Amino acid sequence: MTERIGVFGGTFNPIHLGHLHIAGEIQKIFSLSQVHFVVATTPPHKGSGTLIHFTHRYAMATLATSGIASFIPSMIELEPEASSYSVDTMAKLTGRFGPEDTALYFIAGGDSLYEVKSWRQSEKLLTSYNFIFALRPGTGPFSPQGVLPEKSVPLLRDLTGMERDAARRIIREKDPANRIYVLDVGAPEISATRIRKLISSGKPVHRMVPRPVCDYIRKLHLYMVEDD
Repeated sequence: MTERIGVFGGTFNPIHLGHLHIAGEIQKIFSLSQVHFVVATTPPHKGSGTLIHFTHRYAMATLATSGIASFIPSMIELEPEASSYSVDTMAKLTGRFGPEDTALYFIAGGDSLYEVKSWRQSEKLLTSYNFIFALRPGTGPFSPQGVLPEKSVPLLRDLTGMERDAARRIIREKDPANRIYVLDVGAPEISATRIRKLISSGKPVHRMVPRPVCDYIRKLHLYMVEDD
C-alpha cells in the first residue's frame, strides 16, 4: 500500500496554532502517515524584510511539533544542493522517500493558490505531485483558469463546502493521476503578520502560538522591531 506523506512548506515566521490546525486536519482527511514541516530559506516570491534567520524559524518549528510524533520539522531546503524553489525541494524529497511506494502531498495555505502560477516550473510542479490548498475562512470563489497553469486545471478537485466523509470518498478514488485539492479545514483566523505586529507593540500572542514558541520568542526578543 502506498504511504502518504504530507509536505507542509512555509516560512513559519513564526509557526502558529493555525499551521498546526491545518496540518492536523489534513492529516486526518487524507490519511497521511507523517507531515513534514519544510522551513523555507528565503522564498523567491516573498519579501525578506521581516523574515528572521532560518535557525530561529526552524527552532520554533521543532518546538511546536515536538509533542506530535508524526509532525517532522525539516531543513531539507538547506541540504545539498540548497533549494529555495519548491520544484527542487520536492525532487529531493522524492529521492529520499522513493517514488514507487510513497505519494507526496504538498500542503499550502489558501493564499498560495493565488501565487502558485508564478512559482518556478509551476506546471511541472502541479502535475508531478499532489497538492492541497487550505483556504482561509470566508475566502470567496476562485477561477481555476485564473489561478492555475493550463495543463493543471483538469487536476483540480474542489472540496470546499463538502462534508468530511464525502471529501474522503473523492480522495480515495482510484486514480493514477496526481490531483490538486482545495478545501476549507476551519482554520482559526491567525496570521504570522498579525502575530509579528502584536509582538512589536508589546501585546500578548500566547493564544496564537504554542507555549514553547511563545517562550522562545520572548526569551530571544524576536520580532520586537517591525520593518514594514
